[in-house]
Amino acid sequence: PNMITVMNCVTVDPDRAVDFERAFLSRERLLDQAPGFRRFELLRRDKGAEYVVLTTWQSEQHFRDWVKSDLFARAHRRDGERGFGGHSELRSYEILDVEEATAPA
Repeated sequence: PNMITVMNCVTVDPDRAVDFERAFLSRERLLDQAPGFRRFELLRRDKGAEYVVLTTWQSEQHFRDWVKSDLFARAHRRDGERGFGGHSELRSYEILDVEEATAPA
């Protein structure tokens, strides 16, 4: 099976954007303990209070196992308290091809 990328596309209340970013940047870092985890990125769109929480996994099963894990529960235990006044949509993509730089830029 190919690796997958999971995108959580999040729109927050613009008045809460700074709080949303601060919450992510100060979070307890647990993903690297999850089997099959490869990469995390937090992306901010160039306009509005839109974000993508992007994770890459060795397989879809590794992502599913993460979602069911105690680590996941621990990482998300405060989400309900934060209430950033927006919505999110989860999207999953199989990685078919990758090209990376071979030399430092």
